[in-house]
Amino acid sequence: MRCVESPQTKRLRLIDFYLSFFGKVNRSDLIQHGDIAVATASRSFNAYKERFSENTVFNESLRAYMRSASFSPAFEHDPEAALRLIAWGQELNSIPVTTYGVSSFATVLDSLSIDIVSQVTRSILNKQSISVLYSSSTSTETRTLTPHSLFKGLGAWHIRAWDSKRRKFLCFRISRILKAEQTNSLYDKTIEDDALWNRDVVLSVAPHSKHENRNDLAIDLGMEGQYVRNITTNEALAGFVLNDLNVDCTPDASLPPHAFNLQLMNRHELEHINSIQALVPGFIQNKDEKA
Repeated sequence: MRCVESPQTKRLRLIDFYLSFFGKVNRSDLIQHGDIAVATASRSFNAYKERFSENTVFNESLRAYMRSASFSPAFEHDPEAALRLIAWGQELNSIPVTTYGVSSFATVLDSLSIDIVSQVTRSILNKQSISVLYSSSTSTETRTLTPHSLFKGLGAWHIRAWDSKRRKFLCFRISRILKAEQTNSLYDKTIEDDALWNRDVVLSVAPHSKHENRNDLAIDLGMEGQYVRNITTNEALAGFVLNDLNVDCTPDASLPPHAFNLQLMNRHELEHINSIQALVPGFIQNKDEKA
């Protein structure tokens, strides 16, 4: 268990966190994480500079402290926390109260490298491409990626990125990035160019028709009084959503209803969507879409 940190140490850790995963930090960043005055934020930056002088360079035009070329993290950081903050703006804090819940079930977790997550997040925020060594199901090769978004699906963190070699947008699992380094190239493609990311689809799901307690299942799923729920997502993520919800997407609802509580009702409208073909039970794998 980590010792309780002083407020000043927490602020120094936060500065270091921003430099690690954002590449820069200013007083507003500190202020928005806590009810502190401008003077307190300034003192924290001065303290950080005194202790870790090689880690920052002040940028006059941006009025921000930048990560230096010789930067080395002064604190340990949780890469999951960085991804949650950048993806959803969520900050997790623990409160010292008596608790009654089970901490967690046994799961197989992604192994996230702080250095690689840092490279990925800074490339998104600073709109720069990264060169990565990526291990896919078929090969391990160097790719130049320009990521624009983060998401979590299939129990793992992914980026949506333009692959310069394949000349298309694909989804890449962060834990399969073995090496990563920044390039000097700015984005040659942006989120506005990603047609599948910007095109919405509706997934109509219902309690599985072959489940013997369909009414109870509807209640369990928060669908009491209705048997069809429409979920809106984009084409790139449709397969991830259906997979994570354990939706039976077979034409004849042939998957076990106790394992797949939901059934896809508008399959005929979605058969052309590559992410569904590649990832969802009941559809044939489409290797071209799989990163």
